[in-house]
Amino acid sequence: MTRLLLMRHAKSDWSSGENDDFLRPLNQRGVRDARNMGCWLAAEGYLPDSVLSSPARRTRDTLRLLGEGAGTALDRRVTWDDTLYLAAVPALLAALRRHDRDTGVMVLAHNPGLEELLGWLLVERAPVAALGKVFPTGAVYVLEQAEPVSALTRGGSRIVAAQRPRQLSE
Repeated sequence: MTRLLLMRHAKSDWSSGENDDFLRPLNQRGVRDARNMGCWLAAEGYLPDSVLSSPARRTRDTLRLLGEGAGTALDRRVTWDDTLYLAAVPALLAALRRHDRDTGVMVLAHNPGLEELLGWLLVERAPVAALGKVFPTGAVYVLEQAEPVSALTRGGSRIVAAQRPRQLSE
């Protein structure tokens, strides 16, 4: 089985004064949540072997803090891909197909593209959290499928684990 992790960046700071969406930082909750999610990934044995990430500031900060929480430097495992910034399903799939790793891959990016990719990949419907959100900020879905990451098919994946930051702080 091939493992693929999908993660949405942690909560960003809309009141930071940064007008450029690409440069928007995380807020304090996002910083805490990213570290907590890193701890969870490490404790559950879901640390990725490689990461494909949007290069936006909020994804860079999320990855750094995930590593802090996990106790390992994930930045050594990352490929920054400009096409993942606010990407839709076709761009996300194209990036995965170009990637040279076929298992243990994490995609760290943005909505609505990640939520749409999740729906495209799943056999079943994704669970809906409080407030009707499928993919809140900082959430991680761990998927498995028979085919390699470079050959993903529609409806060919199943969720083996899912975590939201709020579940860790309850």
